[in-house]
Amino acid sequence: MNQYPHINRLDAALQDARREGAELLAPQGYTKANDLLDRAVSQARNNDGDAAQKIALQGLDVVDEVNQDMATSKDMLKEVLRQREDALAAGAPNVRQEEMSRLDEDLKQTAALIEGGNTERAKQRRPKLLSGYSQIELVALKEGTVELAEAAINDAKEQEAAEYAPQTLKQAEREMKLATSILDADRTDTEKADRHAKTARYLAEKSAAIAETVKDFERRDYTMEEVVLWYQDQLKTINQPIGGQLPFNQQNDKVVSALKSEVNDLIDARNTAQSQLQTAEQKRNAMADAHAEKLAQLKSEYEAQLAMTEHARDASAQMDAAEEQKFEKVQSLFDDGEATVYRQKNNVVISAYGFDFPTGQSEIQTDNFPLMNKIIKAIKTFPNARVEVTGHTDATGSDEINQALSQSRAEKVSKFLTEVGEVSQSRIKARGFGETKPVASNETPEGRAENRRVEIAIVNE
Repeated sequence: MNQYPHINRLDAALQDARREGAELLAPQGYTKANDLLDRAVSQARNNDGDAAQKIALQGLDVVDEVNQDMATSKDMLKEVLRQREDALAAGAPNVRQEEMSRLDEDLKQTAALIEGGNTERAKQRRPKLLSGYSQIELVALKEGTVELAEAAINDAKEQEAAEYAPQTLKQAEREMKLATSILDADRTDTEKADRHAKTARYLAEKSAAIAETVKDFERRDYTMEEVVLWYQDQLKTINQPIGGQLPFNQQNDKVVSALKSEVNDLIDARNTAQSQLQTAEQKRNAMADAHAEKLAQLKSEYEAQLAMTEHARDASAQMDAAEEQKFEKVQSLFDDGEATVYRQKNNVVISAYGFDFPTGQSEIQTDNFPLMNKIIKAIKTFPNARVEVTGHTDATGSDEINQALSQSRAEKVSKFLTEVGEVSQSRIKARGFGETKPVASNETPEGRAENRRVEIAIVNE
């Protein structure tokens, strides 16, 4: 059939669909596609190639629909299918063949409803199917491996394995005989008997599968060459994910050896990859641990620094509040007619224009003693501060006289602070600026009065 590629494609597609469960999950479409394959093969054997190819193409379209319907059935019936797999693994078809067949027929009918678009009715059938497969699994598990093996052998015989796979079936029967002989000799030696019974079951199922394949060859009237080509197609399918071309131009042992070599190379590559992955995982874990440790350290340092910062901020706020309280205290000492008190950053400046110096003189009058006492109190509020006393005049008189007068007045105030207020001389600095730093206009009596002043700067370093 190699001259009919569409037929070969349809045959392969149907085999794939069957492996995926199309007989159960899309029974109507699968049957239709199989019928189209048989018709295509029949036309090909009658040498009507065009008709054969056309029918095969129709079959491929149907298989596409089958795959879509199977996907829908698998999604809607996933819990049922999972329970069915558990029942199969327990050997339910062998110990409860009739019940299993009935459940599978119900499953086919449910899938047929899905194929027809009647999904609501299909959903309604799910609970019954789920319960059925669950119950039959429980029964199968109770039967035991020996009974399962016996059932598998009987099933293989019904599948005509004695005719189509006699050697494999005889191996199964020998293993079964060993299992029963062990139990006859010692009923407690169930572990050893189970091993032989499981082997017998496997071989019996294998013989049934072989028989089914051989009968399929006969049904399709395969020649020996076509059987070999089919076998090579199977090997190509296995090799396809690996890549490369198998040496079918050589003896079969060379083909098997080449495929085995490729598989061994894959195993080696997998083992190497797993080893590299394990090493990388170990490195990643080590890095993660180191990172976590470093992160914890940084977090601890950050929290400590944050605590220190908050403490410093609190302390700074407390200091600022204390300084503000001191400033307000100093400010409250003076009346509006005595002085103006203001801040320059951390420094406090007292601009005292309430001094009543006689014209051209610098001696402090007794009337100004209360003002001086207030200045002394202000200075003692900041016991660690430096004190800068500066004298200022208005623009009346010459520059030389005003400079000398302002310097003398600053020195007199400084001396009073030292002798009366007991402020250390080392803390005080006196300077005169004459008329060079007016704070108001010298054109008016009020302005000149503001310019005639002594400023005391309390400098907090």
